[in-house]
Amino acid sequence: MRGRAVDGGGDGDRAALPPREDVEGGGHAGTPSLRRSADARRFQRLLVATQALSADVELPVLLHRLVDAACELVGARYGALGVVAPDGSLSQFVTAGVDQVTASAIGDLPRGKGLLGHLVQDSRPLRLEDLADHPSSAGLPAGHPPMRSFLGVPVRVRDRVYGNLYLTEKHDGGRPVPFSAEDEEVLVALAAAAGVAIANARLLHVAQRRQRWLRASAEVVQDLLVGRVPALSAVVRRARAAGEAELGAVLVVDPDDNERLQLVAADGEADDVLRGTVWPRRATLAGQVLEDDEDLLVDDVVEAGLVAAGLVAEVPGMPNGPAMLVRISRAGPSARPGVVALIRERGRVPFDEQDRAMASDFARNVELALELQQAQIAQRSVALVDDRARIARDLHDHVIQQLFASGLRLSALAGRLEDSDAAAVLRSVVDDGDDTIRTIRSTIFDLQHVPSPDLRQVVRELVEESTEVLGFRPSLAVDGPLPAVVDLQVLAGVRAVLRELLTNVARHARASQVSVHLATPGDHLELTVVDDGVGLQPTGRRSGLGNAEHRARSAGGRCTVASPVDGDRGTRVWWSVPLAPPTSPR
Repeated sequence: MRGRAVDGGGDGDRAALPPREDVEGGGHAGTPSLRRSADARRFQRLLVATQALSADVELPVLLHRLVDAACELVGARYGALGVVAPDGSLSQFVTAGVDQVTASAIGDLPRGKGLLGHLVQDSRPLRLEDLADHPSSAGLPAGHPPMRSFLGVPVRVRDRVYGNLYLTEKHDGGRPVPFSAEDEEVLVALAAAAGVAIANARLLHVAQRRQRWLRASAEVVQDLLVGRVPALSAVVRRARAAGEAELGAVLVVDPDDNERLQLVAADGEADDVLRGTVWPRRATLAGQVLEDDEDLLVDDVVEAGLVAAGLVAEVPGMPNGPAMLVRISRAGPSARPGVVALIRERGRVPFDEQDRAMASDFARNVELALELQQAQIAQRSVALVDDRARIARDLHDHVIQQLFASGLRLSALAGRLEDSDAAAVLRSVVDDGDDTIRTIRSTIFDLQHVPSPDLRQVVRELVEESTEVLGFRPSLAVDGPLPAVVDLQVLAGVRAVLRELLTNVARHARASQVSVHLATPGDHLELTVVDDGVGLQPTGRRSGLGNAEHRARSAGGRCTVASPVDGDRGTRVWWSVPLAPPTSPR
C-alpha cells in the first residue's frame, strides 16, 4: 500500500522506480551472478529515487516522495518521516502505507516519545527484527496496525539532524522478513541524498516566503505614500496571505482604558465574530507582547491562550494551531501601539524564527510608511498655512491699500462737486468700500488663524476610526452650524459616548449600516446613532449603554434607547447634553 498524494505529488509526480525482483529469499539468491544482478538493480533504483528527490518540488511534496521512495527501495509496507523540532520533539510526521481510516483510528500523531524519541536522542541507524524487544519501545496505540521489523536512519541537513526515516513490516513475496544490512546501506544512501534535496527545498521555500513579505510591504507602503490610506483590515489581509495563516488580526490598546485591548481588524473565517471584541490586556498573549516588547511564537494557541480563556471554544471557525504575534508601534489613525497576530490551523507547520523576522520587517515598514505619511500631511499643512499667510499679505499690502486709495480719491472728488446728489452717491460708494475693507480684514484674520480641532472634526475622526472595527464606513450627518468653541467636558463626553456606541454595534449588532447624526438645537448638543442590526437582546449586557446614560445624567442631559426600530431589527440611541454644563464654566 502506498502513501497518499500531497499537492499533486503522488504517484504521478514521482519518477517510476524499476520493478523490484526479490532475490533474498529465492532458491538461487546465493549465486554470485544473481547477487550482482540484484545489487545492480538496487543501485539503479537508488539512482532513480535520488533523481526524483532532486526535482524542483515544494518541501511538503518532497517529504512524501522521500517516504514513498524509501518504502519502494526496501520493500517496507509502512514508512514515516519524523521532522525533529528544536526542542527534540517531532514537529511533523509524514506517513506512507496508512490510509485515512486507520490514521483516524490511531489518533494524534507521535510527539517523539518511546522508540522514536530514542532515535532522536541517538541519531544512528537502528535495525530490529521486532521493535517490541527494544528497551525504549512503548508499544503501539489502540487501532494501530501490527508492526514487527523496524529500520530507522537519520536524515541530516548539513551538520544537523533534520529528522528520521522509520520503516516497518518488510515483506518478501508476501511473507514478512527482517530488514537486511543491504537495506540499511541503501536507506542511509537515500537519506544522504534527501538531506541535500531538503536543504535546497528549504532555501527555495525561504526565498518564496521572503518574496511574499516584501511584496506585501511594498503594496502597503505604496498605498500610504501616494495618499491612499489602507484600512487595517487591508494590512492584516496582506500579512495573513504572506504568512500563509488561516486568521490574521490586529489588537490595539484601548484609548479609554490602558488595561484593555481592542481587536480592531481581522481577516479569515472568524473575522466577523472577532472584529470589535475587547479583551483584558493581562489575559492575552498580545498583552504579553506589548508588556515585554518582544515578538512571540507559539505552537498552540489553545494551550498558550491567545486571548481570554474560552475564546477558541466560543468562536466558530477560530483556528487553534501555531501562532505568531508581532509588535506594531502605531496602528490606525489614532497611532495606538498594537500587535499583528497570525494563526494557523492545528496540525500545520509552526512559525519559525525566519517567519518572525520577515513579519517584524513588514511591521517596521508599515510603521515607517505611517511616519512618512504623517510627515507628508504635516508638510502639506505647513504649505497651506504659508499659502494662507501669503494671501493675507497680498490682501493687506495690495488690495486694501488700493481700495483705501480709491476711497480717498472719491472722497476728494465728492468735496469738489457742486451737485449734492452726485456727491451723495460718491460718498455712498466710499462707504461701501469701507465695508469691503472691513470684510477683507476679517478674511485676513481668518486666514492667519489656524483653528484647533472642533466638534465636527472630533466626530468625523471617530467615524473614520470605527470603519476598521465595523468593516464599513458609517454615514455622518450634521444639521446646522456647530459652535466654534465647545466645552472640553462636553467634547470628552461626545468622544467617549460615540466610540462606545460604535464599538457596541461592531461587537453585538451584526449590522450592515450605521448612521450618526449630530445637531445643536438651541443650547443643547444632540447625538443620535442608529443601526440596522439584531436589536437589543433581553439577556444581553448593557454596560456600554449604561455608561452613555450615566454621562448624560452627569452633564445634566438625557439618553434614550429604542429597539427595535424597523420591524424586529435595529437600535436607536439618542444622547443629549447642554453645550455649557453647569459644573464647567464657559
